[in-house]
Amino acid sequence: MSSKKSTILSTCTLVLPWFTAPLLGKNTFVRFTSVAVFTNVVWSFLSIIASNKRWWKADPFFWKKTKIDLPFVGGMFFITTLWVFKWTFGDFRKYFALNALIDFLLAFPIVKFYDKMGAFKLRKMSNLFFYLIILSLAVLIYFYQCILEKVIQWPGKKAENM
Repeated sequence: MSSKKSTILSTCTLVLPWFTAPLLGKNTFVRFTSVAVFTNVVWSFLSIIASNKRWWKADPFFWKKTKIDLPFVGGMFFITTLWVFKWTFGDFRKYFALNALIDFLLAFPIVKFYDKMGAFKLRKMSNLFFYLIILSLAVLIYFYQCILEKVIQWPGKKAENM
């Protein structure tokens, strides 16, 4: 699956999102890193299952023997999670609507583009089912962050009950 085009695309998927990280701000980065890491852990397990069941194939472009979608996990998903939470956390409807849009774009036109480039291909899974999985993951991680918010007082967050 690996070609020069897929390697370039995979590298961009991993590296380019990180250029936006300084724009997030330190407090946002600290506050939402836990949910981004949790997302990546869940996605990594899902990648292993997907590889074993041949649901999809991703080009990790390095560490060829890994079953984890490294460019997505280490780049695009991590940083996108931070941005989405920065913009929408606290308003579930806004969060869900933005995720529904982003996940739709990922599951349909972006997957098609990555398939053309040889970097990602759905095999035994439809685009719709892929969309439903990633949208379900969005709901799961929102509630994970809600639990963290009850337990941890984040820097930059106004103290409640003062």
